[in-house]
Amino acid sequence: MADDPYAALAAFLAASSDAKIPSAQACQLYISALRLAGTPHPGALTAVWPGIARVLQFRSLPSETAAVLVDDVIDPIVASGSLSWTEVCAVAGSADVLIGTVAADTHDKIRQAAVGFLSCFDFATAAEDESEHVLAGLLALITREKLSEGVVARIEKAVDKFLTHPTSSSVRPLVIRQLSEIRLQFGSSAVVASRIQGLSLIILRHSSAGVDDVPENLICFAVASDDILAELVTIQFYESLLELFLPPSIFYSTKPAYLEIADIYTSSSAIGLERTAAARALGRLAQTRSEIFADIDASLHITKNLTLRDDSDRAILTLVPGDYLAEHNPALLRGYPITSASLVDITCNLMRSALARSLLSSSLTSQNLLRLPVPDLLRVCKELASASSGDGSSSSNSGAQILVSMPGVMDVVLSKSGKMGYELMRLRGDVVDALYEVSEELIGPYWAGRIREAKMSGTWGTNDSDVPAVEVMDSTS
Repeated sequence: MADDPYAALAAFLAASSDAKIPSAQACQLYISALRLAGTPHPGALTAVWPGIARVLQFRSLPSETAAVLVDDVIDPIVASGSLSWTEVCAVAGSADVLIGTVAADTHDKIRQAAVGFLSCFDFATAAEDESEHVLAGLLALITREKLSEGVVARIEKAVDKFLTHPTSSSVRPLVIRQLSEIRLQFGSSAVVASRIQGLSLIILRHSSAGVDDVPENLICFAVASDDILAELVTIQFYESLLELFLPPSIFYSTKPAYLEIADIYTSSSAIGLERTAAARALGRLAQTRSEIFADIDASLHITKNLTLRDDSDRAILTLVPGDYLAEHNPALLRGYPITSASLVDITCNLMRSALARSLLSSSLTSQNLLRLPVPDLLRVCKELASASSGDGSSSSNSGAQILVSMPGVMDVVLSKSGKMGYELMRLRGDVVDALYEVSEELIGPYWAGRIREAKMSGTWGTNDSDVPAVEVMDSTS
């Protein structure tokens, strides 16, 4: 195929040498043609891999050239779905050869490409013992502590691909068994433990059939460590767990780890990085697993001792639900400086809670809110506009009702200004959109009418706030 862009790239690479090294810019010209051609065709790897493998061996090859050849040529071929395991074996070698390539002292981009090729392994036609052998070899690579993060990331991507494959029901137990055995053998290595954590998160994401098959040694890790980086990575692992939709049993198993995180947070010897990471994890715990947070808080009194002076405390205050804060540290809210722009993230969090709004009622006034910079004011208004009364009633503690009780603030929200930039216009639009969903019975006909007018005249997605809007005639009048 004379017009085949893969053949053209192969010819270009064949003409290169150590004395005539291709630049990243020159390669990009051919890569642009590959993109225009669309999905790589079967045989694309056969055309280009020999030349790429040869060029990657050049001693003085710039790292930028190596990156574009693997990231922009090989990775798209692997991801396309058109690359068969048969073609991989014919061009790049068997699974054992590829695993050996990753383990060898060779160019890192060659290692990354080899892992990409391994992700094409055909479990559907392979015998179980062969599948287990390949998975064991691939996963064993994470025990090599000097392996680059680029290679580790591709191993994670390969495992993710295996677990989304139609054969995943047979692959999943093999992955879990191999990873559990690695944890037992190399559990003392902080580097290996962090890689196991990353792979465990991938396994847990694919939990449509449940997570009872995941052993505790893949979710329970010691948090406190003399290695500050290892400790931070483990705290991040437990924060990431909270972002997944997992059954309560997982979190009761991991409760000791969250207690360790809380101990770190309350420790007088913890440094800022530790306390900030712990603050985020504890805040997420309070948001998603309130019963576990409440149990830990009851013994360590974290919430009761939160102040606005401490940076890590402020990080928690942006996340812990306002209802909980109102119940366990009401004094903090009664004296809360709502006019402070530096606390706007906390203010937005508090506006979502009816109890918190009740405690802030004396300071939640038009005069105070108007002291905030307009972007911060609109952020607070957005939370108020979306906040219910908390009990489903039409009480005056509904966020929207509080908002419409402050005409000066509403004028800022509803008055479109030519000086508003794109971000301000979008924020204003978000507030108007939220208010538009509130029933007229709750906010009254006057404000409902003004909000409807603002909704109809608003052009939120443009930098030019003076673009004429289409006028809508109200035929009901």
